[in-house]
Amino acid sequence: MTLDDRLQRAVDALGDKFRGELTRELQSLSEDWQAQLPPPPPPAPPVDTTAVVRLADAVRALDSAKSLADLLETLATSASNESARAGVFLVRDDEVRSFRVFSFPARYEDGPITLPLGDAGVLRDAIVQRTTAISESSPFDDLPPGVTAIAMPLALAGTVIGALYVEGADVPTMEILTRFASRALEAQTAMKTARAIAEGV
Repeated sequence: MTLDDRLQRAVDALGDKFRGELTRELQSLSEDWQAQLPPPPPPAPPVDTTAVVRLADAVRALDSAKSLADLLETLATSASNESARAGVFLVRDDEVRSFRVFSFPARYEDGPITLPLGDAGVLRDAIVQRTTAISESSPFDDLPPGVTAIAMPLALAGTVIGALYVEGADVPTMEILTRFASRALEAQTAMKTARAIAEGV
C-alpha cells in the first residue's frame, strides 16, 4: 500500500468518526428539543350537530309565530326540548305567573304557578338584574345533584316582562333562544302598533 493510499484511508476513517459523532450530537439535540415542546392540545370534542339542528328549528319556529302567545308558547316548548324542566313566566304587580311550563311537579298541574317576586329566587334575580341568573337552588323544589336553575329575562321595548326558566340546560343555547324571542316580541308589537295607527288614519 502506498503512502498516498494510507493517508487517504486515514482521512476517510477520521471523516467517518466525525460524521458519526456529529450524527449522534444532532440526534441528542433533536431529542432535547422535542422534550421541551409543550404537549399537543387534546382533540376538539365532536360537534353535536343534532343540537345545532334543533336550535335552528327553534329559531325558525319563533320567527314563524303568529301572535305573542304563540311566540311564548314556542319559546317554552323549544326550551323544554333542551332541558330537564322549562317554563315561561310573566311578571306583573310584583308577582311572577307561569305562562307555560313543562315537567314541573304534579302539585303545579291544577293552575298557573304564582309567586311573589321576592320569593321567586333565580327568576327574581333575572328580572330585577336584567341579566342571566344561575343558581344551585330552585324556587319550586330541590334540584338534583349537579343541576342548576337558570333564568333569563324577556324584554319588550326595554322593559322586562318576564323570564325563561330552565333546569339542566346549556346556557348559550338558552340565551340565543331568549334573545331571539325578545326581538321577535318587539317586532310583533311594533307591527301591531303600526297596523293600529294605519287603521286609525
